[in-house]
Amino acid sequence: MPNLYGNIISNIACGLVGGPGLVSGMNIGDKYALFETGTRNTGTSLAGKDLANPTAFIRASVDMLRYLGCHYHANLISDALWQTLVDQRFHTRDIGGTHKASDVVKMTIENIGKMMQGR
Repeated sequence: MPNLYGNIISNIACGLVGGPGLVSGMNIGDKYALFETGTRNTGTSLAGKDLANPTAFIRASVDMLRYLGCHYHANLISDALWQTLVDQRFHTRDIGGTHKASDVVKMTIENIGKMMQGR
């Protein structure tokens, strides 16, 4: 179990910043890279309820785009997500809000559209 302590630290860090729904994770090897949520919690109790915070999944996508060198698109998505979470305060229940996961995703997509029109 060489990564045991890494997983423990990852789970603690996720708790410190607001929960596992906010943090992405990446595993970079010599030939391959894997991008995922920061904790490996399966979240089966949230499945099909539109409650799981989508932030970690979106951030993992941003990490992947940056890894691939698609910085414009990564920054666009990251900035739109920031606007959704911080400026507009669209929060899911796990971080004290009332919005559904789909609400956060839809608002982030809307923000991407607005940002693209302004550029």
